[in-house]
Amino acid sequence: GPSEAAASNDDQTWVAPVDGACPDGSPVKAKLSSGIFHVPGGLAYERTNPDRCYETPAAAEADGLRASKR
Repeated sequence: GPSEAAASNDDQTWVAPVDGACPDGSPVKAKLSSGIFHVPGGLAYERTNPDRCYETPAAAEADGLRASKR
């Protein structure tokens, strides 16, 4: 229907970090300045202060981000 054209948070693939950390359900940390995302266990994961949090690496990639090299 016509309402589908309106932007809604239902289509949002990420959640905002809480106190610089990602919630349990969305552990993938993304930095918009670098366009890179970090997965748990990665070298820079713990020190990364995320702009967005994703459930999966695929969700971050779908938003145009790329995986950290390490």
